[in-house]
Amino acid sequence: MIFDKLDKYTTESVLQGHPDKICDQISDALLDAYLMQDCNAHTAIECLGSGNNLIVAGEISTQNKRVDIEKIVNDVYQSIGYCEKLNILNLLTSQSRQLNDAVMNGGAGDQGIVYGYAINNQYNFLPYGAYISNLIAKEIDTYRKSVDYLLPDGKVQVTISENSIEQLIINIQHKENIRPDFIEDDIKQKVLTQLIDCKNVDIQINRKSRFYKGGFINDTGLTGRKIMTDTYGGLVTHGGGAFSGKDPSKIDRSAAYMARFVAKNIVANGLEKECKIAVAYLFGEKQPTMLKVSTDKESNSTKLKQFILSKFDFRPNAIIELLQLKNPIYRPTSIYGHFSNPNYNWEQIISL
Repeated sequence: MIFDKLDKYTTESVLQGHPDKICDQISDALLDAYLMQDCNAHTAIECLGSGNNLIVAGEISTQNKRVDIEKIVNDVYQSIGYCEKLNILNLLTSQSRQLNDAVMNGGAGDQGIVYGYAINNQYNFLPYGAYISNLIAKEIDTYRKSVDYLLPDGKVQVTISENSIEQLIINIQHKENIRPDFIEDDIKQKVLTQLIDCKNVDIQINRKSRFYKGGFINDTGLTGRKIMTDTYGGLVTHGGGAFSGKDPSKIDRSAAYMARFVAKNIVANGLEKECKIAVAYLFGEKQPTMLKVSTDKESNSTKLKQFILSKFDFRPNAIIELLQLKNPIYRPTSIYGHFSNPNYNWEQIISL
């Protein structure tokens, strides 16, 4: 098998206020803002947060540059749960002609390789560890916003053995006057018991230290540094590129979405129990230079590849059109994994 579900493994996720995820959310919120004004906008936006400061850098190409970057950044930051106002250094520049010309001609905006994966199960066709760690992070964030003692930063780490949770480590930012035992009991009762069987799981919540300071005050944040959390938890091969801040002309993002879409539909339609798609592109070329299919039955791979090529178009513009990727849909994808929400266009199941 591509991914052996019986092996012991560990995955992680982070809460909405984790420094790296703040940067992902800001990068994608800015992408959405440009797409709202110009559906053909091209962006590669990176953020670096430290203390009360945020650097916004990267390249953009758009017919309309009237985006209030300072307002968007601070609106996102404060909606996450931080009260401070960030000092912003805007280093965005125009996209180079050589990159823009390739994209305008329908070719790939860069060379690169991407992967998509699916496995037949009830966890949105994802490895259980990747699915449950993101789900726990999401539910903690939801609960956090309903109480006044929990703060935005935090991490979740899950160890899986024989497809069951063996150990769950949670660290979550909180106000100074809250006892650690209260936090543990409250999270168990109000969040975890709704998601997992807590009786046989080693659960540790804020055991080693108190967690008063979080976000950029506590640690530097950077766009694209949580790519394993964004995809398959490190359990499946990952391509070289991150997603957030990149418009759909960037094959790092759009082709990775397409590869997941194809793999999921191969499994969901009962053609294979497990499927991994690898797709490689050359700069400026419309067709991928390589497409490889791996399944739990390698003898079927060649025939399945021919079937996939007859059903799916991997040209960059065709992917964008099929998955409707020019819409401002990206900020929600920047937390809890890009493949965890069955309502995303690339998560839809079709008949083959």
